[in-house]
Amino acid sequence: MTGVDLRRRAELVLGRLQLHGLQRALQAAARLEAGRHRAGALELATYERRREGTPVVMLHGFGGDKETWLLLAPRVRRRPLLLVDLPGHGRSSTIGRAQVTPAAMGAAVLALLDARGIARAHLCGNSMGGGVALWLARHHPARVASLTLVASVAPELADSELTRALARGENLLIPGPGAGAGGDDADRFVRMMTARPPRVPRALQRYVAARRAAARGALEELFRGLVETGPGGGLPADLEAVTQPTLIVHGLEDRIIHPDTARTVHARLPRSRLELLAGVGHVPQLEAPGEVARLLARHLAEL
Repeated sequence: MTGVDLRRRAELVLGRLQLHGLQRALQAAARLEAGRHRAGALELATYERRREGTPVVMLHGFGGDKETWLLLAPRVRRRPLLLVDLPGHGRSSTIGRAQVTPAAMGAAVLALLDARGIARAHLCGNSMGGGVALWLARHHPARVASLTLVASVAPELADSELTRALARGENLLIPGPGAGAGGDDADRFVRMMTARPPRVPRALQRYVAARRAAARGALEELFRGLVETGPGGGLPADLEAVTQPTLIVHGLEDRIIHPDTARTVHARLPRSRLELLAGVGHVPQLEAPGEVARLLARHLAEL
């Protein structure tokens, strides 16, 4: 093992410690309790803040987990929160490719709401999580008080670096094997996902990318399930039928889902407002948590 390899391994160990410490601090700051709950045949891991009122349920993107909301959660004040590890992600139950559809994931979230006694929720979804939120709003409208779509997928995606990469057989959502050792590959993945990386140590950023690279095989299988979704399990094509008040937040520097996708969704959703954030990429809740929190607070206050 070379000196470079040793330094990278030590950096990843440091990044893991930094990440766990930061997560514990943010969880405490947001007054979130960790839990696991039955959702039909699955178990879903959660962070929850119990208070009176309609909760804000946060759904992460592909390959992510509930922790991607932790920079935002302490800024969402005076409201009950439920942060969810979607099936096949984080600490929730593993699933096969047939269960990686908006319909299947939406059904699992619905079962979780039933288990928690939540009759109605404000749904906030990033990327794939936005697609799950759209499915729930369309097919179970009585359960959804409002939507917040953060760099969300849509039935039709505008041309982007991701769509072009997928056409040539490369998936930018899954870091290459080299990212597993940290270093330049991990840095490239962070730059692809974010235009304004969160203000956390570089070792922590590299550890997150390395952990995602280590799950490459499982993520590739899950992604195949997404792209093979049949007509009955996909995103709602009739967006005009989604009538809940909707806030759309999208970074102008998003290289994964082009901002034109958000513009199209805004044009088709009858009760939506579009907020485009300059200098922000695909995960606004990590890159600009203060801005997203202000927009979310105003959106919920106006309902």
